[in-house]
Amino acid sequence: MSEIDRLEESVLVLRCRVGDGKALAELIDRYDRPLRYFVSHLSDGPEMTEDAIQDTWLGVIGKLHTLRKAGSFRAWLYRIARNAAYQQLRRKKRTCEFRDDLGLPDERPDDAISPLDAARVHAGLKRLSPAHREVLALRFIEEMTYDEVAEVLGCGLNTVKSRIHYAKLALRKGMEEDHGKRQ
Repeated sequence: MSEIDRLEESVLVLRCRVGDGKALAELIDRYDRPLRYFVSHLSDGPEMTEDAIQDTWLGVIGKLHTLRKAGSFRAWLYRIARNAAYQQLRRKKRTCEFRDDLGLPDERPDDAISPLDAARVHAGLKRLSPAHREVLALRFIEEMTYDEVAEVLGCGLNTVKSRIHYAKLALRKGMEEDHGKRQ
């Protein structure tokens, strides 16, 4: 996200805080599609996605006054969406746990995913656990920084790096298994 986009977003957030409905509508228009995509990868179908999106925007409206820095709106919004999606999963008793005690791997340039494999990657994402999908979607689809992902997930930077690493391994393994089935 460019500095101009962040500045425009901060102005919209400040306008929302003073009750400007048009600013809220603009934020919803700006984030509706990417939020739906993100939440759909955490939920069990369109109905659950829709419920989580509604809960997200209700949470934003109710808690916007608690946002300390208008410039951190995006990470704050995704955290609310993540919590809403997991709340929906808890209602259906579907959650997953992460272990934070695993070692931190080094990032390598060859870990990049080619744009030519986008369809395979999206199909592979659907087969991952919601927890793995969320870190990959935030980092690579929403293009959030590691710090923003940490803010959304409510964990430390090293934890984010570890989770992304293991999610990429799971995605790679699933894609390799799928590729093996085709041959």
